[in-house]
Amino acid sequence: MLERSPLTPKSHYVISAGANFTGLSQPTFVPYYQPLLGSAALGVLLALATELHPQPLLTAPARINQLLVQLNTGIRELTTALDRLEALRLVKTFEQASELGVVFVFELQPPLRPGELLADDLLSVLLLQQVGAARFDQLARQAQQFSLDTSSLKQVTKSFFAVFKPDETTKAQDDRALQKARQGLVQAAAPAQVAAPDFDFGFFLQQATSLGVPQAALQAAQNLILAEHRLYAMDEFQLANLAARATDMATNQFNELSFKRQVQAANQPPADPPSSTPGTDDMTGLSAAMRQLVNLANQVPPVEFLRQLKEQKGGFVTPAEQRTLTELAQNSRLSNGALNVLTWYLLVDQEMPNLVANLANSIASTWQSLGVASAADALRQAQRHQQQKQARLAQRNQPKGKYTKRPRIKEQLPDWAKQAKPAASSAAVSSASVQKIEDLLADLKSDSPDKKQ
Repeated sequence: MLERSPLTPKSHYVISAGANFTGLSQPTFVPYYQPLLGSAALGVLLALATELHPQPLLTAPARINQLLVQLNTGIRELTTALDRLEALRLVKTFEQASELGVVFVFELQPPLRPGELLADDLLSVLLLQQVGAARFDQLARQAQQFSLDTSSLKQVTKSFFAVFKPDETTKAQDDRALQKARQGLVQAAAPAQVAAPDFDFGFFLQQATSLGVPQAALQAAQNLILAEHRLYAMDEFQLANLAARATDMATNQFNELSFKRQVQAANQPPADPPSSTPGTDDMTGLSAAMRQLVNLANQVPPVEFLRQLKEQKGGFVTPAEQRTLTELAQNSRLSNGALNVLTWYLLVDQEMPNLVANLANSIASTWQSLGVASAADALRQAQRHQQQKQARLAQRNQPKGKYTKRPRIKEQLPDWAKQAKPAASSAAVSSASVQKIEDLLADLKSDSPDKKQ
């Protein structure tokens, strides 16, 4: 997939809409999409929909600066909002070079109806994470408020050909007219396929079916199961057990909504399904402390890694932080190790109290565009970013022509991840830190069953 060119205030844009877009029905759209989008991205979408006009032309684009003024926002916030809209399949972005520079086309896409959104494996999981089980149940009931159970009734609906009789004499003319009309129509995008190369779905099926879960229902819910694994790093055994809990053994029915709740309630990620195997990263040029950080990042799932950092800082994981990790895990191609390095960089190296969504999304998007594939790659990018930032700051503070030595990133590990040091004065602290991380890894490994014998 090609990366979008950077947005600047001098860039130009045109707003168009897919053939199926009929507008945004706010009574049904806002309750389901606002928790997923956030206020900033929702504001951008509503602004784009307001500016949609018939017959859009590439030759008459508007400047991005006008949109920034209208929204009273900055270019970074607009970029992050567009990333969310694209990830939620509400906007498709195209670009073209012209005499004015890069011209972007923001094509609005029809939102899913409430029932479709709740049935979508990715969006429903994210919505449940955002609003919690109680509100999710309320939205599910709201989506069915005008429905009536007709399973015990007899359907007597007439078919198309029982009512209409096509005129065969005009078939040739009709075919030409249909082909012409369909040329401008675009097929609806298929749901995003979740990538989880470290999850053996066949082995999961074997375990789940042995517990009485119907195989056909699991195959239909494959995307949902892979999404839950990707987010929580749960292995085949754990998800098979939760699938069994979500199955009504009396009717042999697998309940996807119950499965989502079971996974959210468990929320106990194991230690052994990292997306990049420890020891395979190229650690050339990294110090001993940074190598230890890379190994640790590759061993601990993102939610658990964040929890340990927050506890060490005397805090706790907030719902907003968990939502941020959820979105990064689903929308980015960064490995778990790279996500953990991003968390370490913001909370430890930058000494931020919390994981801020806008900044985390911006850095993750940049790293992905630079081809970051592992925890070691992510750490090098963090070092470069910090070096460049401090060099620019030092240059502004020094007279012109004066040489300033390029600063280096602080090679600082959280206390719970530090190795013991030989200095006698810090022996007690170092021993405690070593013991804490060893206990953590031992606990995590003990929680993971010995699978695939």
